Amino acid sequence: MKQTVKPLLRWAGSKRKLLPLLRQHIPAQFSRYVEPFCGSACLFFELSPEHGLLGDINPELIHFYKRVRANPNRVGELFHAMPTTEDFYYELRSMQPESLSANERAARFLYLNRFCFNGVYRTNRAGIFNVPRGVRVGALPTLEDIAAFGRLLRRAELEAGDFEAVLAQCGVNDFVYLDPPYAGRGVRNRGEYGANSFSEDDVARLHDTLENASSRGAKILISYGDVPIVRQAFSKWQIRELTVGRNVSGFLHGRREVRELLITNY
Repeated sequence: MKQTVKPLLRWAGSKRKLLPLLRQHIPAQFSRYVEPFCGSACLFFELSPEHGLLGDINPELIHFYKRVRANPNRVGELFHAMPTTEDFYYELRSMQPESLSANERAARFLYLNRFCFNGVYRTNRAGIFNVPRGVRVGALPTLEDIAAFGRLLRRAELEAGDFEAVLAQCGVNDFVYLDPPYAGRGVRNRGEYGANSFSEDDVARLHDTLENASSRGAKILISYGDVPIVRQAFSKWQIRELTVGRNVSGFLHGRREVRELLITNY
């Protein structure tokens, strides 16, 4: 029986709780798994495909994945050597990532992700990570967890950049899963996925890019909030509704059930 590799990251908007439902809509056959807004990439790690292409606009996230793929043991050692105090959290947060070695930079990213408030990745307009330290941390990944994570990442190409560049590479025998940041709900203004992650203006561009990938033979699954602009853009695709728990704001009053859409071209 295949053993599922656990994602290392806590990630706002992660679809981990929806994995059983998402599995029901996975194509029976495909050669490569592609995710242009990969975030914690929980579906990639759930499916453990032989070949993958993971992209994200967040350069720190992709740098972290590349270093864990290249040297998981060293990143894990550096992560576990870091003190778990509040003072150290803010000291590490204040450091410029570029001032650190490649592995230190990756360990910093993992540490801030695990100890920040609700696993939110938020930056100010200058691109500086500014999430306060949280209270709930959960079980930290072990060295073996990090090593297993790195081994599976060796099956994937990793690209930092806009979704359009990733989707331009997609065609026949590719399965593309997209879970973009939710535009139109203040997400972009708060910078919870990065200062320039996604906006309502990007929905039409995403639709056109996906239509091109679809015409080349890619099979596409999108999960997104039930908003009119998305329903209208993808009105000719298959649309299914579901109710999910959302925790975007990071506060208790922001945790509520909302309608979400699963959109496919198959």
